[in-house]
Amino acid sequence: MTATDALADTDLQYTVVLTHDGEARQKQIDRDGQFVPVIVLEAESDTALHMPVRITQYFPPGHMEQAEAAARHYRKGQRLTVQTPVLSQRLALVATHIHTHKNETEPE
Repeated sequence: MTATDALADTDLQYTVVLTHDGEARQKQIDRDGQFVPVIVLEAESDTALHMPVRITQYFPPGHMEQAEAAARHYRKGQRLTVQTPVLSQRLALVATHIHTHKNETEPE
């Protein structure tokens, strides 16, 4: 069993407070231009730092009406608990500085 296999069934939970009403949108999922409905929730973590969190929930193709109905349930100020697989976590950073590191493959 690899480390990836061990994490495949592991979920994380976050408690967040919505900073905007929920929105239903379309999101492109492949290079062929196929789109699927999604709910997008903008929130902040329910911690001392109040870190921004963007939550996306996918719906099957052709289910935009269901996504729109679900999005209407989420309102600014609402507290939610969100479950997400560990392997779907993505880190987005806003950089103040970016530094490169020289290595043996870079020309001088």
